[in-house]
Amino acid sequence: MTLPEEFSTYTSKLFGEKLWTTFLRGMQEQPPVSVRLNPFKYDAATMPLPSDEDGMVEWCPEGRYLQARPQFTLDPLLHAGAYYVQEAASMYVTDVVRRFADLSAPLLVLDLCAAPGGKSTAVRGVLPEGSLLMSNEPMRPRANILMENVQKFGHPDVIVTNNYAIDYQRSGLKFDVIIADVPCSGEGMFRKDEGAVREWSTANVRKCAALQREIITDIMPCLRDGGLLIYSTCTFNAHEDEENVDFIVDTWDMERLDMRHFIPGETRTEGLFMAALRKPGSGNPVMSASTGKKKDKKAKKGKQSKSSAVQGAKTVSSWLAAGENFDVAMLGGRVVGVGKAWRDVFDTSLDKLRVIHAGVELGEQKGKDIVPSESLALSLSLAPDAFPVADVDMETALSYLRREPITLSGSMPHGYVLVSYKGLPLGFVKNLGNRTNNLFPQEWRIRNK
Repeated sequence: MTLPEEFSTYTSKLFGEKLWTTFLRGMQEQPPVSVRLNPFKYDAATMPLPSDEDGMVEWCPEGRYLQARPQFTLDPLLHAGAYYVQEAASMYVTDVVRRFADLSAPLLVLDLCAAPGGKSTAVRGVLPEGSLLMSNEPMRPRANILMENVQKFGHPDVIVTNNYAIDYQRSGLKFDVIIADVPCSGEGMFRKDEGAVREWSTANVRKCAALQREIITDIMPCLRDGGLLIYSTCTFNAHEDEENVDFIVDTWDMERLDMRHFIPGETRTEGLFMAALRKPGSGNPVMSASTGKKKDKKAKKGKQSKSSAVQGAKTVSSWLAAGENFDVAMLGGRVVGVGKAWRDVFDTSLDKLRVIHAGVELGEQKGKDIVPSESLALSLSLAPDAFPVADVDMETALSYLRREPITLSGSMPHGYVLVSYKGLPLGFVKNLGNRTNNLFPQEWRIRNK
């Protein structure tokens, strides 16, 4: 690999001779392979990973290095959400949240630039019960990928939006924690992405640094007093990293809590910078403070309907474990279950933001029937006895994930059947007796053999 000359000149001075030599050596090595286990779904006793483990990621108990890169797409457990393929440095966000967020009470958290969903699902795995994560991506194609990965993770207390930071500022929502993994010049991706090398320039570094400040300026009014900001980039340069942290500290009188660079060769990672900062002031966590408050009638008005007005609400509520904790609502023609504890946030979001997923998507009305959704199949809140279950072997699971017809046992009842692999749901089929209709989402199907 030939690094850009201006990058080498600047970064060698920034690192110093010893670290620069370590970095160059690391750039010649094969990138490490790592996955993060889903603490709500993964069972080590019954769910082997597709390659032998090669140690735990030291800053993330759920993280594992693998000895080789397998063909992840052909592992049904990936599609079921048992684990997520994630670069090890990005998992550091879990360590930051564990050390600096107040995990003694429910939190309202925003992941501002969240696609494809690694940091969102990692953080959702460590938040206390009753917390709500809002996971946002401004680019719609990337937001669709984010929505898919959030649904595979399966946690019901997540809202996915497709907005810019300024939209959040206008919404009036306040957050206990904001994660801003901002767009950057991509220096930390050089080893894995030759395109990042070709596109790098000093002009682009300056452009990214300015954009990062603009994003932070737009979102900072959404961080409550005493709240935690996690700022990260996949770059090495000080313009996008330390200088922007200085800008944040000086502008909002923030307290530096932690700053760390991950550098190939020095750590088993790609390049990443992450900083944790505390906003001055104090106060109760947002979710705890709002408990029991009356909902904003203006936000609810006319946008979406209450549970009692949703056709088939009683039926779909029975598909949820602890269905009494959910409101049934409509979102873009789809029936969704949203937590009663955060219904006010959902209503405000519908009024002020572009919501593309919330809670558990239960199904879609088709004539007199409600067709159960893939989101429901993958959700941790699916009632275990809501549907008959067909646990299939790997070959059948892969056929299902390719959206091919599969054959079920003759004893399986007609109607909607949940297809699972090693005890983890993959999705639904409609069993017609002599054949099945595969209901796996067309846009998610795997195409390789």
